[in-house]
Amino acid sequence: MANNDFYSLLSDRMREFLSTRQKWKKLNPIQKDAIPLILDKKDTLIIAPTASGKTEAVLIPIFDEILKERLKPTSVLYVAPLKALINDMHNRIESWGKYFGLTVTKWHGDVSKSQKDIFIKNPTDFLAITPESLEVIMMNRSLDAKKNIFKNLKYVIVDEIHIFASSDRGTQLNSILNRIRAYTNNNITKIGLSATVGNPVEVGKWLNYIDPPAIVKNNDIRNFYYKVFHENNFMEDCKNRGNENENKRQEEVLSQHLKKYIGRKILIFSLSRAGVEYIYNNLKKNIKKENIYLHHSSINTNLREEGEYKFKNDKHGFMVSTSTLELGIDIGDIGIVFQVFSPKNVSSFLQRIGRSGRKSKNQRSIITTSDEDLLFTLAQISLINEDRIEKIAIPTNAKDIYFHQILSSVFEVKKIRLKDLFYYLKDAYVFSKISKEDFERIIKYMDENGFLDIYNGFASLGYEFERRYGKANFKEFFSVFCPSYDFTVLEGKEEIGTLDPSLATGLKVGDKFVLAGQSWIVDTISHEKFRIWAKKTGEGNIPHWNSDGMAIDNLISRKCYDILCEDFNTAFLQSEDNKSRFDDESKEMIYKLIQIAKEKGFEKGIVPIEIDRDMNKVFVYTFAGNKANILLSTIFQLFYELYDVNDTAFYSSFKIKKNSLENITFSDIVNVLYTIEEKFNQENEEETLDLINRTVGKFYKNKFINFLPERDQAILKMNIIFDKDSLLEVIKNNSPVEVFNVDFDKWFDYNYNQEDVPENSGK
Repeated sequence: MANNDFYSLLSDRMREFLSTRQKWKKLNPIQKDAIPLILDKKDTLIIAPTASGKTEAVLIPIFDEILKERLKPTSVLYVAPLKALINDMHNRIESWGKYFGLTVTKWHGDVSKSQKDIFIKNPTDFLAITPESLEVIMMNRSLDAKKNIFKNLKYVIVDEIHIFASSDRGTQLNSILNRIRAYTNNNITKIGLSATVGNPVEVGKWLNYIDPPAIVKNNDIRNFYYKVFHENNFMEDCKNRGNENENKRQEEVLSQHLKKYIGRKILIFSLSRAGVEYIYNNLKKNIKKENIYLHHSSINTNLREEGEYKFKNDKHGFMVSTSTLELGIDIGDIGIVFQVFSPKNVSSFLQRIGRSGRKSKNQRSIITTSDEDLLFTLAQISLINEDRIEKIAIPTNAKDIYFHQILSSVFEVKKIRLKDLFYYLKDAYVFSKISKEDFERIIKYMDENGFLDIYNGFASLGYEFERRYGKANFKEFFSVFCPSYDFTVLEGKEEIGTLDPSLATGLKVGDKFVLAGQSWIVDTISHEKFRIWAKKTGEGNIPHWNSDGMAIDNLISRKCYDILCEDFNTAFLQSEDNKSRFDDESKEMIYKLIQIAKEKGFEKGIVPIEIDRDMNKVFVYTFAGNKANILLSTIFQLFYELYDVNDTAFYSSFKIKKNSLENITFSDIVNVLYTIEEKFNQENEEETLDLINRTVGKFYKNKFINFLPERDQAILKMNIIFDKDSLLEVIKNNSPVEVFNVDFDKWFDYNYNQEDVPENSGK
């Protein structure tokens, strides 16, 4: 079907809707490319920024197909990672549906049982749902109910597919979508949506690896303008509060930046929930504005949604958020994205800046940074210019979720022949590398440990499954996540949000804290029910949440090393364009770091290694990312007894016990580096995996990893916690070189003067 012919193939009702109701004069490029493919029932992966029209590129042909072919409910399944996205899509589909007489249901944990029961009896044309809720339907509903829901299914839309593709929830979803085919009468067209994907061909296989989908990528050029400000004192205060006088001065820094933009719609990102609470309270105190909102995952859903609604309909508001607003929730046309620290990966950086410029196509971001964060910010801007984004690692041998899906599948049908069970799950891409031998070993283990009851070639659920998950109608089984032990904070009966247990368990009646932008005083605590009842009060302490933060990968870490070796486009620093620039302090600091790196012997093509005899410590500067360096220190434990291990994205450091450091030489360290590849060959793999299993111990990535046979646990831990490929790549392509007196961590506390800046700084 030629692209210029497709519009005539749309129904009269759809063409009229687009021209009269939507007031569209033409379709944009992403819609022109995607709509013909979907009309042809071709699986499709659409990659385009927020507000590029990719959702409409899907809805137009699907609505048209329902109307022309008079498809019966439920013909469309929409799956998203967040309840907020499901609510947002529900509203958009409902708006279109009212015009065409089509219906939509949303289904997630906040939707009432009565609404779900209505859908079961009378399915709607669209169902918007989370993976966990799909699992509930597959396990808890009758065969007739599942056939009634899925028999007419024609389309599956997976939103924010990059979030799903590499995650446990995505593995679970990939399996469920495969299992749903048993209840459908049709071939299903699958459509994935995302703003950023570094390896679209691989992500496309997640949708369909037998007949890979068409990839439609936005080629619309959006201008990206940025300003980077070095504010080291304020930035450190966002992490650790200083004394009262320091706080006052540092609070003024942020308010001075943002006062310039009163009258604009600004989205402010922080890396942590504590940072959001701090910045929000800072702004409320220093900027006399009523329309300042905040958003993070520990704020009650109703309060978050209220803030989303108000901000969306506010032309001049400020919203402070964590990554919860990175994704495509509709919050209106953002003028500027303000980032307090940049995130530590390119994908998130692009997601954030992509929230601005919805109408103008000019994306604008202001970034305030500390010393070390300057490297990450410049690295991300450089990588964006090179069109390089982190690749998404998609599991194809996910035995922990396989364990869960075996149990779920047996629960679903009550009793199943083992041969049928293997092939029932085999077609899911995430399990495609699991062999028949793997399956048989896991089944034997599940039988021996009471999770399954194997008899005469058939599997049914065992006593251990019932014992562990039978409570509350198997509620704890549906999600692959470990249960949350956060404390719920309430004002009377109204839920405000949640606190990390590390903080909540130390609170007592009368203590004060900040949550959802408000100060609270503890009135009552129930440790048994994980509940805190509180009342509004004056100033309190901003809480800490342990789950904030992310690993930094090889791509951005190596780019940071390139910058230190002066291998980058210096135009980003030297630009005189007032729309895109680093301020003078930022440029001075970057060039100072480059100068120090040169003095310390850092250069392209090497791995600097330092043996600090004074500190009794070894430093290996791989710049290979957090996971690669964690693996490096773990491998060293095969040769030496280590302590005081510190692994960052830039280096691995450790001390060696029994004073053996006095005898260790540079050659000894190099020999360990050159044996790493050997440690993963067939001959030595068992020893390495055994070390990993002992070093990591119990690992609660999800509920099921620790139920697997030990060797399978070790392989999974290896793939999750470590980055073998990046470590080996750095070691193979760079020569170890000994350096001295590096004192790396102090680089970012360096007190420098104006005259210290090199002449080539572009000032």
